This record gives sequence, structure tokens and C-alpha cells, in this order.
Amino acid sequence: MLGKTGIKFSGALALLTMLGLSSADAGLKQLEIKGGTSLGAYWVDVDNVGSDSLLRLDTDLDFKMKFSQDVSARLDLELDGGKAGDTAIASYTTGMAPSSSTADRYNFGIDQAYFKMNDFLFRNFSLTLGKQNMFFSLRDNGSFSWAWADPIAMVGNYSTRDIDIKAYFAKLSDSSDLNPRNGTNDNDQELYGVHGEYWLNDDSLIVGYLNFRLNDSLTAATAMNQNIVHFGIGLDYFIGESLELYGELAGQSIDSNSLALATGTASNQDGSPIQITLGFEYAFSDFDMKPTVNVEYYQQDGADGNDLGWQSVAGGAAGAENQSLYVEGTASDAAIRDTNFGVGAVNHGGTGIGYSVIRLNGWLNPSKSTKVGLGIHIFNNEETVANDDLGTEIDLTASWKYSQDVTFRAGAFTYEGSPTGAAGDTEVMGFTVSSALKF
Repeated sequence: MLGKTGIKFSGALALLTMLGLSSADAGLKQLEIKGGTSLGAYWVDVDNVGSDSLLRLDTDLDFKMKFSQDVSARLDLELDGGKAGDTAIASYTTGMAPSSSTADRYNFGIDQAYFKMNDFLFRNFSLTLGKQNMFFSLRDNGSFSWAWADPIAMVGNYSTRDIDIKAYFAKLSDSSDLNPRNGTNDNDQELYGVHGEYWLNDDSLIVGYLNFRLNDSLTAATAMNQNIVHFGIGLDYFIGESLELYGELAGQSIDSNSLALATGTASNQDGSPIQITLGFEYAFSDFDMKPTVNVEYYQQDGADGNDLGWQSVAGGAAGAENQSLYVEGTASDAAIRDTNFGVGAVNHGGTGIGYSVIRLNGWLNPSKSTKVGLGIHIFNNEETVANDDLGTEIDLTASWKYSQDVTFRAGAFTYEGSPTGAAGDTEVMGFTVSSALKF
């Protein structure tokens, strides 16, 4: 339910959208349609818990509409469905189906719906209004994205050849109920931020961002206020046409306060976690099959004592190619979105166990229309628990460009480890097949 703030914000979006559209010529000038479908099958075996098999189906249909040179719109529809697993192993199969405790379930919804106005008010400045996914980080490596909430957002973007600056305001959620003490909730989450990219020269790209997330919630039991300042800087450096070096450092300053309404007991938690990414990618361009290797190290802090670990600013990773099919997979990979490492989930951060991963990936192009890849991902625990070895995943991927408009993809993986950091192994195997088309 939208509260007064949400109604005012939605009204402002509608007014600005109408003002932008009023300058456009009537009628649709151009329509581009893209679609895709994917099917994933998984087998899970957890020591002393049980085993199960699962299926997941995802279908997407995306529309890009152009009304004039300066006004366009996008509408993305999605259908997610699947057969979930045994509730006893639900924590190991998070995201494999829309609900891990429901036998069969299908969800249909709108993923994105927004207008974009180019050269709005002045040259090189665009304004985007509506429900939209945002991925802001170096190389889409997951430091910051908005996929989790699909927020209603206003994004202003100034872009030239050398510089790109985005400023944004988003309502992640806004619900106001009259009587939260009767079991209903009052939750308000907002995000303010700025993200910039600047080419120092033809070989060096620097990225920086600063975000502020406000989260106020009131339930029948607890009143909570959480403020998160999220910041980061990254550098992408190219040496010739073959070698790319990159690194990114992100941090958070967390101030979280909660009050138990029944007892009046207050609990205050702070935190200052960090994320580190270092890597390189090398393409052997002199060879016919253009082999490429990528080596990357990633670390994310967990909780330290009473402090909070990494909190999701607004979501997980953007699905970069060097991520895995299972542990760090996303829905766009036709794989599950995350698996639990302690209390927090790998893809979404959280207050649980910090982790690090060494990602080793390689690709070949046997022909102009085909590509195959191999990935080895080694996960380790960064906190003190029973088992420092969180597991290893091995991925095999392949894609075939059937025509200019149709592409088929397939992947298979195996994972073995202890995602909760405790004794006992988890074994997961699976494969995914997908297709993508545009017309």
C-alpha cells in the first residue's frame, strides 16, 4: 500500500512523464521486441538432511518503444515458475523456485516499466522515470545494483564521450498502515545517490559512487531505523587490445537502531564492512579461437561481534560473465539467485558470514557463432566458524548464435561444499538451457 509520500512521489512522476510526452510527436515511431526463455534442473543432496530435485522455468518478453527522437519507453514482462524442493533443504535451494516451501508456483509480473526523455531541459541530459532495474558498479561485478526491489525511481543522466554522471532518487518500498500494533507493518525505504564514470584517457576508466539508504519500519513488535552510507571507487585499465586490469573498493557506514515495543528494550548496531575486487582479463587475439582468461579475487566482510556485516544497498550482482551458475548466479543466467552462507546470502550480502572467492574463468570461440567456457570458483569463509572451506563450483557453458536475432545457451555445473560453514557437505548438480530472440 502506498502511503502519502508514495502517492506524492507517484504523482510527481506522472506529471513529469506527461510533460515529457507532450513534446513528442503522436504515435509510435519504432518498436523492438525481445524475448527469452530458460529451463533449469537441479539435484541437491545435503548430508544428514535429505535430497531433492527441482525445476525452474523463466520467460521474459521485453518491449522497447520509440515515440520521437527524444522520447522512448520500455516495458518488460516476466513469468517465473518452478517446482520447489523439500522444505527440509529449503535454505540450500533459495531462489530455485519462486517459493522454496510451495510445491508448484508461477508468478507473472512487470519487471520494468519506464519512460526516458533525452536532451531533457538541456543537451546530453536524460531523465528516466518509472520502475527500473539499475546496475551501478565497475564491470557489473555486484558492488551495487537495484535488481532486488525494482524500485520506482527518477534518474537524471548527463553523458558525453568522456564523462557519465547519474543522480537518482528511488522509493524501494512505501507502506503505511493505520494500526501497526495490530500486526500490520509500516515500512519506508528510500535511496538517494550519485554515480560517475570518467575516462582519464583512452585506456583508463575511473568509477565512483555515493549512496544513502534510509530504512524505517514499524511492526507490532519492533520499531527500527537503519541508515546506510555506501561508497566506492574503481579503476579499469587497458593495456593494448589484449590485457585489462581492474580493481574496486567499496565500503559502508551503517547505523541501525531498534526498539522492542513490548519491553522498551533498545538495541543499537553499527558496522563498517568493505568489499574488495581485484582481477585481470587477457585475450589471446593472435589465435583463431580467441581464447580469453579471467582471474578475479573478491572479498566481502561479514559480521564482527555485535556489528553488522555487509547490507544490500538495493540488490545483488548484475550477472557479470565471470560469475557462476549456482552460488553467485542470477535469474538472467537461468540459475538460482543465491545460496545461503550463514545467515546472509552470497548474492545479497547480509549480516552473516563474510566470504571470499577466487574466480578462474576461460572462454573459446570455436567459430564466429559459437562460444564455450569453463569456470572454477573457490569459496572461503572469512569468519570463525566450524569450516573455513565453503566449497568449490565448476561450470561449463556454451552458446550458439543461430541467426542475427536468435541465440541458444546451455550450462552445466557441480558444487560441493558447506554453505553454512558447518560440518557436513552439500552436493548440487544442475544444467540450464535457454534461448533469446529479438524482432
